[in-house]
Amino acid sequence: MKRVYIHIVGALALAFGLSSCDKTDGTLYPGEPNKVSFFNVSTSLTMEGGSISVPVGRTSTSGELSVPVTISAAGAGYTDIFKMDGPVVFANGEAKSYAKVNYGDFSKIDPSALSVTLSGTDVIAGLAFPISLNIPDESLSPSNRKKVDVLASSILNFGAAATAQLNSEEGWMGDTYGVEVAKSEGANVYKVIKPFGYTSFAFMIKSDGETIVCPNQIIDNHPSYGPVSMTSVTGKLVDGVVTLNVGAYTVSAGSFGGGVEIIKLP
Repeated sequence: MKRVYIHIVGALALAFGLSSCDKTDGTLYPGEPNKVSFFNVSTSLTMEGGSISVPVGRTSTSGELSVPVTISAAGAGYTDIFKMDGPVVFANGEAKSYAKVNYGDFSKIDPSALSVTLSGTDVIAGLAFPISLNIPDESLSPSNRKKVDVLASSILNFGAAATAQLNSEEGWMGDTYGVEVAKSEGANVYKVIKPFGYTSFAFMIKSDGETIVCPNQIIDNHPSYGPVSMTSVTGKLVDGVVTLNVGAYTVSAGSFGGGVEIIKLP
C-alpha cells in the first residue's frame, strides 16, 4: 500500500480554478459615424443557457445599424460548435449592443483545460474554450479594437451517481472495492466521489474517446503528512475501463511514489 513508504523529494502546492472578468466601461473615440469596435481586447465569460454575449460600441447613436462579426478559433472543431447568432444590431439611439455567440454540444470538442477546484470534500470542475470575434475593417472605428479574445468557461453540473468498481491494488489503497461515480451534464467529465474516504476527484475523456485528462488534485489526508495529491496522471479508456497511471502520490514533504488506479465505469 502506498501509505507505507515515503521518499522525500521536495514540496508541491496545487491550485486550479476558473475566473471570470468582463469590464465594458468606457467610450469609443469619436469619428466617422456608425463605426464600431469592441470595448476590450480580451474577456472571460461564463457559458450559460446556450449562448454568450460580447459588448460592442459604435461611434454614433443615430439610426439603426447592422454589422457582421465573424468567429475564429485555433481549437479543432470549435467553429462547428460556436457560431454567431447573426450580425450585431444597434437600434436607433443605441451606442452599445452585443455580439451573440451560440454554442452546441461541446462534448464533441476538447477544451483548452479541465479546471478542478476543491470545495470542502467535493470538487468543482470546469471547462475552458478560447475563441475570437472579429469586426471587418470597413466597419472599424478609430478605437481600432477589431478583435476580442474570449475565454468561454463552463462550470459543470453532475448527474446522479452510480456504482463503479475501483481496482486500487497497485494504487493508493491496495484494494478493490465499489465507489460512486457521477457523469457531468453535457461533457465527458466524471467525478469519483470520495474513493479514498476523503475528497472527490474528477477526470475528463477527450473527444478521441480514449485519452484521459486528470489534473493534479487532492485525494486523501495522511495522518502524518497531511493532504495527499494525485499528480502527473496519464490515462486511457478501453472498453469502459479507465486506467489512471499516477506519476506520484505527493504530500508537502515529498512523494509516496506512483501507482495505478483502474475504474470500471458503470
